[in-house]
Amino acid sequence: MAGQTLLLLVVGLTLSHAVSMIFYAHDRDALLAATGGREFAHRATTVVQVVAAVPAPLRDRVARATEAADLDVAVNPQNPLVHDHENDWRARLIRQLLLEELGPAYRDRIMVQVLDALPEDTVGLASLNPLTRADVRTSVGLGDGTWVTVSGALPEASAAPSGGAVASTVIMFAGVLGLSVIVVRRMTRPLRDLARAAERLGRDVTAPPLDERGPDEVRRATGAFNDMQARLRRFVEDRTQMLAAISHDLRTPITLLRLRAEFIDDDEERDKTLSTLAEMEDMIRSTLAFAREDAETEPMQQVDVSALVQSLCDDLAEAGQPVACAEAPTCVMACRPQALRRAVSNLVQNAVRYGGRAVVTLERAADAVLIHVDDDGPGIAEDQMERVFRPFYRVEASRGRATGGVGLGLSIVASVAHAHGGDVRLANRAGGGLRASLRLPVARGGSGRS
Repeated sequence: MAGQTLLLLVVGLTLSHAVSMIFYAHDRDALLAATGGREFAHRATTVVQVVAAVPAPLRDRVARATEAADLDVAVNPQNPLVHDHENDWRARLIRQLLLEELGPAYRDRIMVQVLDALPEDTVGLASLNPLTRADVRTSVGLGDGTWVTVSGALPEASAAPSGGAVASTVIMFAGVLGLSVIVVRRMTRPLRDLARAAERLGRDVTAPPLDERGPDEVRRATGAFNDMQARLRRFVEDRTQMLAAISHDLRTPITLLRLRAEFIDDDEERDKTLSTLAEMEDMIRSTLAFAREDAETEPMQQVDVSALVQSLCDDLAEAGQPVACAEAPTCVMACRPQALRRAVSNLVQNAVRYGGRAVVTLERAADAVLIHVDDDGPGIAEDQMERVFRPFYRVEASRGRATGGVGLGLSIVASVAHAHGGDVRLANRAGGGLRASLRLPVARGGSGRS
């Protein structure tokens, strides 16, 4: 938006200035032509009057005596200007000026030509010297039938722009560009802040509200965004509190049911009941942990993700888990280390529980860090790749209730990934097994060194 606004301002003002310079150049050339034409008419009138005042035998000598470096004078027995070029406005202007100075008696004895190029039919006239500049010629008939021809030049209009015009255009362009950059950046700064806040909202719903500043439209958009963020924050807090309260309150009736189950005489039925109650308690503990994970706001820290993942895998391997971690280069980025450790731990434990073993690799992409966890299990169906991230959802075939878990492990992973602005994906491996990929974007301004 800033670039388009700058382009519009600079191009628009530059074109406007260029058009103004064209009109200015036209007016300047017209003024120069009018001024030069008035001067030529005055000098030609003086020459004609001097030549007309002497006897005919002396007119050629007097004509040559009145010549100058920029003025040719000749006396001809007939009018040498055989073509009428008085359709040019300069010619009409000079003729009118000559008529005003010479008087009405010369009305039908004045002819003026203003030529940009010398006509071929006048080049051969010995009495007229061709001019190298845009020339003007006038022939004035005297009373005895002779014609006095005066040739001169009008000020040339430069086809190329003048140095002053170029300098003014460059100065105007630089001034408009500099001022536009300052103003446009100032105007669009609230929009950039709003865009960054929208990106941050997916990671941290508790972020502070934006300052409502800038143009009216931007202030209204910022206010609406702040209201939306506040409503989302209240919704998340209410949902988390309700989930935690329900899970906590369920503990009392489960405890009572466990006491009553102890008095069941049938051993098989008592064991089934106690097993079901134990599973319910496990679900409640997982639900409370999920609620706490959603409610806690761990601060962001600069952490070496490869060291964090390696440490986790080493701890699990020392505990007897079949976990291996490929060596990865140092990769420092901003994250919530405890939440990230729990998410990777859930992925690794799922791989061990359902796939026999876990192989963890870390990959550094251009704008993100990818943590891959591979197992040797049967994988899952393509239509369930997204469903497994829903709370309490479990794949009934290979990852059913008999293998343990209540369906919150991957939900917690997804929650942590989204809180970091990333995501988590599952894919069946070509050689068998499942790959879970946790993607963590490297925030702008973060180091992400590798």
